Amino acid sequence: MAKIQPPSNSRSDSDSQSNTSRHTPLWLAIVLPVFAILVFLLLLEGGLALFGIQPASLTEDPFVGFAATPLFIPAPGPGGETMLTTAPNKKEFFNRQSFPEKKAPGSYRVFCLGGSTTYGRPYDDTTSFSGWLRELLPVADKGKKWEVINAGGISYASYRVAKLMEELVQYQPDLFIVYTGHNEFLEERTYRELRDTSPLVRSTVSVLSHTRTWSAFKSVLQELNLSPQINQEDRFKLGAEVGTILDQSAGPARYTRDDVLRNKILQHYRISLEHMVTLARSVGAQVIFVTPASNLKDCSPFKSQHTDGISKVALQRSEELQAMSRPLIWEKDWDMALNFLNQAVKLDPRFANLQYSRGQALLALGRFKEAKTALRIARDEDVCPLRALTSMDRIVADVAREQGVPLVDFKGLLERRMLSEQGYSILGKEYFLDHVHPTIEGHKILALALLKTLTDQGTVLPGSDWGEQAVAAIAAKIEGSVNQEEQGRALANLARVLLWAGKNEDAARLARQAVETAGEYQQVAVNAASTLATAYVRNGQPQIAVRQLYSYLQKNPSAVELRLKLGETLLDLRIRNLEAAAANLLVVIQQKPYYDWARALFGIDMIERGRPRIAYSSLMEALRLNPNNSDARAKLVQIQQSLQGQQLNPQPLKVQLERYPSSAPRRLVQGRIDASGKFIPDGIEVEFYENGRLKRFLDIEYGRVIGQVMKWDENGNPL
Repeated sequence: MAKIQPPSNSRSDSDSQSNTSRHTPLWLAIVLPVFAILVFLLLLEGGLALFGIQPASLTEDPFVGFAATPLFIPAPGPGGETMLTTAPNKKEFFNRQSFPEKKAPGSYRVFCLGGSTTYGRPYDDTTSFSGWLRELLPVADKGKKWEVINAGGISYASYRVAKLMEELVQYQPDLFIVYTGHNEFLEERTYRELRDTSPLVRSTVSVLSHTRTWSAFKSVLQELNLSPQINQEDRFKLGAEVGTILDQSAGPARYTRDDVLRNKILQHYRISLEHMVTLARSVGAQVIFVTPASNLKDCSPFKSQHTDGISKVALQRSEELQAMSRPLIWEKDWDMALNFLNQAVKLDPRFANLQYSRGQALLALGRFKEAKTALRIARDEDVCPLRALTSMDRIVADVAREQGVPLVDFKGLLERRMLSEQGYSILGKEYFLDHVHPTIEGHKILALALLKTLTDQGTVLPGSDWGEQAVAAIAAKIEGSVNQEEQGRALANLARVLLWAGKNEDAARLARQAVETAGEYQQVAVNAASTLATAYVRNGQPQIAVRQLYSYLQKNPSAVELRLKLGETLLDLRIRNLEAAAANLLVVIQQKPYYDWARALFGIDMIERGRPRIAYSSLMEALRLNPNNSDARAKLVQIQQSLQGQQLNPQPLKVQLERYPSSAPRRLVQGRIDASGKFIPDGIEVEFYENGRLKRFLDIEYGRVIGQVMKWDENGNPL
């Protein structure tokens, strides 16, 4: 008999589920799990914080890695207090700074960050905007104990500044002032990860990098070798200190146009600025950004490159038009010059020097708006971009607005001053010493603008005695602290850097300024004179270079730098004087025997004069001192045949020197020491007037005078 089953209750089950669904809205069914996940993640974030896990955004640059070392190290201070001072290995790039490890109550600690502008180049911290702030703040607001630390690093780009901030946030900062943007293209690096990652993934990772959970998850994946794309090893590795492309080559030669790389560098710049804000806020500190300003009017591009895809016909015509414009520019026939330049720019719009010349012509004609546009394009098309690009100004402004941090528009501030003083808003030598470094007055203007921003936001509360008189007293103190010698030396060194970079006219201008500033300080004048002479030679004026060198040599006849430059210049085919060149180079060899270049030049001179045996020992010594001296090596190959059968000695010849009572070189004789210890003249013998001019010259072969004895009067005329 079949077993009877109880009636099914499926209807009641269905009704129950239906009632449940009616009582649990769909939105709640979705929100509850999401809420539970968020609570779990918040608890996880808190737990990871207890274990000291930091978000990746606080500890990593997504594109480059560093072999970083600390900027500040502990050192004993007064009264047993521990101070933080600049590490010895950092003093080549940073000013010497010192501040208490433990911030005192009532103190307000400011770190100024950036590159060489923040550092205070070509001077130092004293006249930088950091130095100005250090003097201004305690006078403006006596209610706080102000600490202003200059952490500007020479050649530091924004990604290095951000890395440095990872250290500085440990030192109880209240404010970071960031002036960065000019050095973004200095270091060679790649962006493989940025190139290979989709924009969606990049955006997602950027958000996640602000969480500790992502950092922990990423670490686990890397430990298991399951995340190659985000592995630290994929990032481009940079050294502990800057190794610029310019340091690795002869000037800007290695720079070429690369628009794809440029765009990636701009992306990296934005990310670095955002990273700085995140770092500062992680410890409750404020940030102020400064718009980088540069010299448009009085700084030609460092390197120009023709427009991509330009035809040979167009290129040839453009070069012809540019050549036709040059004499017109020298004659200041601006209308006709502009006519040719306009035609050339249409054919080759991305050639930076064309745009610069066109801007100069427009400026001379009073067409200021057009001139500013052309000069701005010249800067932006410079394929060796050592000045912040126009797009970088926008990036700084955008990040400041998006992140809600103050922005001091230094560029706009200077432009308004130029408009008021000159009638146009094109920045130039009035506020810049070179392409980017402000004058002392420029640093003062920036410091006062920063102080105003701090006042507007209530950080600085000026007293009743604050005003123009107080600022004038501080200015007198700072400007009086820079002596003429230091100022002249700084300008002379800066002129040398510009000369090395191929900026001959700018280098010459600063060298003249160095001489005027230095006054009686002869070493500064010597350095500047050498730079000036090189600039004249490069501009096809070696005769002027020689006159200038003799003029300075008369004041300082012992200056080795002038002797070396004079010897080098006198070898120029346009003004060749082999005897005077050899005589001056002999002084250098005697005074600085380790100068391989002087020995190589002397050897080249002796070859030209038909003395290959004397040249041989000098060239061999140049190679011993510097095996990479290609000129010495090439000349040795050249004279091999003429040396066959001669008794050769690779040892350098000795040089005996007699001086005037004034210490100026009087007589020099080359020779060797024989087996008995006797000095045997061999090579050349020279005698100078006390004013540095060559008086007598003779060739000697193993103690015997050969050829004719040559003589000159005190003005260099042959007798």
